[in-house]
Amino acid sequence: MSLLKTNQSHWQVRLNVRAMMISCTAAVAVLSLSFVGGLAKAETGGPLKGTLVVVGGGSSEVELENIFRRFVELAGGDEANIVIVPTAASSGGEYDYEKHEQVSLARDTLGLKNVTVVHTHDRRTAETEEFVRPIRNADAVWFTGGLEWRLVDAYLGTLTEREFKTVLNRGGVIGGSSASIQGSLLVRGDEKDSSVLIGDHQHGFGFISNCAIDQEVIVGKRQNGLSKILADSEMRIDKEIDRKALLGIGIDADTAIVVNGSELEVIGKSNSRVLIYDPQSWKPDTLAHKKYQTLFKGAKYDLAGRKKIVEQSSPPSPKVARRTSGFYKEIFMSGGVRLSSRKRLFAAESLGLTYEYYAGKDGARQNEIIWGSEMDLNGSLLYPDGQPRFRMIYVNGGSATLHGKSLERPGRDALRQFYNNGGSYCGSCAGSFLSGRNTDSRQSRRLGYLHIFPFNTLNTGLKKERVGHFIPADSALLRYRSFGNDGYVADIYHNNGNWLSVVEGEHLKSTEILATYDTPDRKPHRGAAIWAHKASQSTGRVVNIGSHPEGISSGERLDLTEACFLYALEGNGKPQVKGRLQDSIVREMTGSTTDAEPAFTKIGDRQYHFFTFDVSREEPQIQIEIKGEPGFDFHLYLKRNSVAMQSDASHAATGPGSAKVINAQLSSGRWFVGVECVTNVVAKLHESKEYFVYSGNTAILNGAAYEITMTAAAAPSREKQK
Repeated sequence: MSLLKTNQSHWQVRLNVRAMMISCTAAVAVLSLSFVGGLAKAETGGPLKGTLVVVGGGSSEVELENIFRRFVELAGGDEANIVIVPTAASSGGEYDYEKHEQVSLARDTLGLKNVTVVHTHDRRTAETEEFVRPIRNADAVWFTGGLEWRLVDAYLGTLTEREFKTVLNRGGVIGGSSASIQGSLLVRGDEKDSSVLIGDHQHGFGFISNCAIDQEVIVGKRQNGLSKILADSEMRIDKEIDRKALLGIGIDADTAIVVNGSELEVIGKSNSRVLIYDPQSWKPDTLAHKKYQTLFKGAKYDLAGRKKIVEQSSPPSPKVARRTSGFYKEIFMSGGVRLSSRKRLFAAESLGLTYEYYAGKDGARQNEIIWGSEMDLNGSLLYPDGQPRFRMIYVNGGSATLHGKSLERPGRDALRQFYNNGGSYCGSCAGSFLSGRNTDSRQSRRLGYLHIFPFNTLNTGLKKERVGHFIPADSALLRYRSFGNDGYVADIYHNNGNWLSVVEGEHLKSTEILATYDTPDRKPHRGAAIWAHKASQSTGRVVNIGSHPEGISSGERLDLTEACFLYALEGNGKPQVKGRLQDSIVREMTGSTTDAEPAFTKIGDRQYHFFTFDVSREEPQIQIEIKGEPGFDFHLYLKRNSVAMQSDASHAATGPGSAKVINAQLSSGRWFVGVECVTNVVAKLHESKEYFVYSGNTAILNGAAYEITMTAAAAPSREKQK
């Protein structure tokens, strides 16, 4: 069932929208107060009878499905009458709102029968009895994501908005991934630029009174956004909005809050985080990272009292290890020749990151893993085309120079290629030294070092000591952990590690200082203890740690290692496109590592290859076909304007087998093709517990061949592209 109204009169009424919004502001404010049960002006709270499920955005289909299931349960179960409002998704007349992915989630994935799509951009339509009839029968309303000012233009101050609130007043549920609209101050509501914090649309629906909501605050690096909004130093907030009463709620991706009355609960992924910003508690000298408190999954918060109800001091360890699409696993830990042979990586385990390692002294075995072998010509770290097979390398402490020399030139080149092609690097002590150019004032490039951090580092001269680390207010590590909200981590083991000056040096222009030493009256005091460097968008990120927090399995030292890993992983290089597909020309991806032609090389286990093609208005009917090497499973994806992956493709062909075809009528513009090989090896820890051995379809280590063809509506004869 659906109720869709066209946009024919949209532009005719847009000029009147601003005036209508201003005239209805006072009425909306009065309605908001009655809606939350007569809250005092300075209080924040949600509906007393109904429930909100406010989603912070994200890309995980699994997490969205779990959150949507909770929404359906609150609405009464599978028989509930659900209204989905996809208005924020588009302003285009050709957009098919009935096929929005969240409509498909409700109808196809969850099998819900009583789902109605309600949409218009015409405010006059939003005032009609016919349009609001499904809302009056609804147990719950869900707003899809998109540009939320579209919801303001269509519904604010109309009969439709009043009926949304009536759903809550009769005990119903409202939710969705349009999060900010559910507060009273609309964040990032500028029609021309969604990055503008306080824009030309400022009034939300006020389901939560005296509140400003932002999304994807951690993954989007937006922790300081709400602090700036609530401070409003440029006085941009509409005077009709009580700025001093506002509470900020920052919801991370794949996370949601469930709000009933004054109680807020955090749900979502295992490491869900919600940041609460209370300007009433700030002082003039309050540091940026202390202007919010972090709530993890399971925590509850009293909005009116502005205090925690249920504590959740840190995120629980994930029960199931996760793997990022496009990589075999997350981390490879190097503990080989002349390094500590660590066999557990606590931060990886607490974060649920998949990892493998080498933890032995056999140089030949080490180099077989790093360089390659007959079974795996490109080595464990790289795919056949030289792209990183893991997201990050972590290198333990020990002797940097002797370890680097043990890798020999091919091993060091493999690590450099890993970084230059987008893999990230993290090292502690010797691992930190290894990444650099040299030490102290030496001018030459040190033999054995990797030179991916293109500067010298300095010796601390501190042996077997315990040191503290200051976390600067602008440190990227504060995006992930709060460290007790005091900007300090104590009692970190240190043994002949390295540091950087924060005052002078060529490195300062391209190096981020993430933490500094607390060693009063000693050489590295207030010098860099942890730092990061990213050479370009295509490279990975280097995160170097001068000390040894990695051996600790709990507390703030574990938090420190976790935050370093997360920042390094966030710095993976931008996906590379293999090339542009030409109409009806077969592109053969059959090369091997030794051919040194990565644009035409085979695909590896769990790897993606990306291609582009352009669609003109004259040839909208497109066929994409892949024919893969038998014995391997391939998936095929399409997406407009950005790389196509399983999580967000608009068209997909999946399932067992090596041949896949997509036939689709596509809009004009640049399209991306994603080819995924889902075949992978089985990894098992060797009886020595020093390394992993592979079994199963190990031929995939040297790649699976395939050919790919794009054919437009009128296809000429086929030729070969090599």
